Amino acid sequence: MAVDALVTGRVVQRGDMIQVSADLTSVQDNTEIWGEQYERKSSNIIALQQQIAGDIADKLRSKLSGAEKQQVTWQGTQNAEAYELYVKGRYYWNKRTNADIRIAISYFNQAIDKDPGYALAYAGLADAYGVLPSQGGDPNDVYPKSTAAAEKALELDPTLARPHADLGANKIEYKWDFFGGEAELKRAFELDPSDATAHEWFAFDLCQIGGRARESIEEANRAQQLDPLSPIMGYTQAMAYAADRQFDKAIELDKKVAADNPTFGVAHRGLAFSYWGEHKYPEAIQEFATATRLANDKNRAEVASAMDAGFHSGRWPGALRKAIEVSLAQRKSKAEYVSPFGIAQLYADLGDKDHAFEWLNTAYQEHDQGLISLRTDFVMDSLRPDPRYAELVRKIGFPQ
Repeated sequence: MAVDALVTGRVVQRGDMIQVSADLTSVQDNTEIWGEQYERKSSNIIALQQQIAGDIADKLRSKLSGAEKQQVTWQGTQNAEAYELYVKGRYYWNKRTNADIRIAISYFNQAIDKDPGYALAYAGLADAYGVLPSQGGDPNDVYPKSTAAAEKALELDPTLARPHADLGANKIEYKWDFFGGEAELKRAFELDPSDATAHEWFAFDLCQIGGRARESIEEANRAQQLDPLSPIMGYTQAMAYAADRQFDKAIELDKKVAADNPTFGVAHRGLAFSYWGEHKYPEAIQEFATATRLANDKNRAEVASAMDAGFHSGRWPGALRKAIEVSLAQRKSKAEYVSPFGIAQLYADLGDKDHAFEWLNTAYQEHDQGLISLRTDFVMDSLRPDPRYAELVRKIGFPQ
């Protein structure tokens, strides 16, 4: 499925009035299909959103049934304050940093306080908790919260697609229920084939698990086509290629995401991983440092700085040793969650198999999200001949 048209707009609030300009543009030739300006009181924001959605739907499809038009325009609540809080939550969620996601969680919870029956706000909460492990969240804290919010969203509105995608990703990444997770994601596709995020999560999980590289790349490309302006879609597209060891292609895609979205640190993290895979270590350290700066991630910034110092004194082994030293100190302080899988990666690349397996076992106990990449992560290559590796793969229960 490809995108035929893009909606762009601008919102300006002056006092209790909101001015909105909306444009519908053809992707094929960049011509304007439709454009309109609106002005309403902020208390009427839901009615305004419904009118804009209805106007766009009328332009795209001349004959909409009553049920279809209701589906397009329904915002899930009649409470204007709840809706505004939900939209703010989505804005911060899209930034994909630990701090911004936690702000998003606060907004979604405030929306629920305003309207306890607001299923979309629960779905937003499930999304926010679900992506936190990638940004340093404790899996044993956030995955259960994501699942609970997704189940509540479906209790309130069984027609929603996204909570099924949350449940699917959580089953795969936290419970290692690979078949059950895929079934939930495919249920999300049945309910909403155009949900870019559901396709992105499926691509992410497939590329990490391994064995279905082409399908992972296809899913990532589909997600990017469905939402071409979203930087996380482009990042996951690059990740799918990186997991398939197509590092040149991954670097090309991540560079484009970074150029188009200068404040999006996740793209630089992707670049760091691909440069690491190509043994371009100075570039990897530089990109990791940029990623941590943009995300305002103090823990990872401390690791990046240590790696830079270690590289200058002892090349790549020196960088790895310094990163291990800092990461172990951070784990001991317990100020924030530090991924045991990340520590295992450092030991594995250093050639210290015993410590690598020690931390992989800790990752297993803590249900670290990184473990689903055990079979695809290039850093783990040195561990694969060891019997302990095969035993861990068996315990996790990866699909054949």
